[in-house]
Amino acid sequence: MKKYKAFKEIVMDKKIKTGTRSLLRDFAVIIGFALIFTFAACDFLFDDDTNGTNGGTYTNDNDDPNDTTGNDDPNDTNGTEDFQASDYMKNNFPGLISAYVVPNGSSPVDLNQFPRVKQWIDSRTVTSKEKNYYGADLTQFPPRPREWIMNTQFTQERMEAASRLNHTLEAWWSEDNNSIRFRATYTIAPGYVGAGTIATWGEAAYYSGSSVIWNRYGEYAKYHTLRFVWEYTQLLENLLRHDPMFAEIIEFAMQLSDQIEYDWANYSGYTGVAVKRTPGKTYAVCDGYAKEITERALVLSSVAAVERWTAPNHAWNVVELVDGRRMFFDLTWFDNEHINEETGEIYQTDDYGWANITFLEELFHYSSVSYGSGLLLHSMGTLDSRVEK
Repeated sequence: MKKYKAFKEIVMDKKIKTGTRSLLRDFAVIIGFALIFTFAACDFLFDDDTNGTNGGTYTNDNDDPNDTTGNDDPNDTNGTEDFQASDYMKNNFPGLISAYVVPNGSSPVDLNQFPRVKQWIDSRTVTSKEKNYYGADLTQFPPRPREWIMNTQFTQERMEAASRLNHTLEAWWSEDNNSIRFRATYTIAPGYVGAGTIATWGEAAYYSGSSVIWNRYGEYAKYHTLRFVWEYTQLLENLLRHDPMFAEIIEFAMQLSDQIEYDWANYSGYTGVAVKRTPGKTYAVCDGYAKEITERALVLSSVAAVERWTAPNHAWNVVELVDGRRMFFDLTWFDNEHINEETGEIYQTDDYGWANITFLEELFHYSSVSYGSGLLLHSMGTLDSRVEK
């Protein structure tokens, strides 16, 4: 069974919540000081409902000795030598932190051996602008909100308007860790009404993750907040850079995801229009995905055994590594290919379902709900078979 993924809720339904849109812009003084003062004091907010997903960037590849947020070793090209999980992750997910510690004896991974992993990591590069955007470190947030902050809400044009001096931006995670809040502060320039006055704007705007997670997952919605999904990928990237076994498994999963497409046309739970298949793909439902893993994974040097697990109308795997670690492995739900129920088009989301290939069993149990039934099938699974080298 394919995971529930309606077209209008693509991985994380990023909804931009804003207040009233202001139409006032920087006018010449001759239009009237009253209008200029109103412009200076109000929030510029936009209603925008956009769907997206947390791609990701890696925030610790920084050789600036004055920047303590990243990697200050100019000889380290991996950018992870000084990687530290945030206090939010350490305090709320200690089991996850322990599960993703780089194993003793591991050496830096030669990413050229794992082209799909390298491509994913390279796609997460951040810019110096994002590291210090009018005083705000935007690299603590996923790419979509970063883009929205710089290109829609707090654009350079607004931040450098003639009526505003010394413009700064603050951005922080909300208490529920599922939205981002803002505050821009500036001094009204000479020649404008209120010159010298400190003014703020943008506090009514926020960028939010999906609101359905609270009802769908209850206490385990913590694994689906905008912040968790983003910071979890940072843990993953750190391990991919330093754990060859993990990198080998993920390379295998990414390549297999490229080769297989979910067979919506032969899934009875799909109720959309005729599926438009992609040429050159192998088609399978969850059972086929699980069989592919069982048949192929044992050839990997890092794999000692593969288990097949099932629940009503679904199947997945558990992969046991040669060092004893157990990786809960659902390639069906990891795959970033989904379907538009309205048109039958197959499309790809920005990132993979990373909670569906994980060392943490609890995260796996509450990673996704099934398409149609809405059940947490991973928490209902039973062992079907096991094969070893």
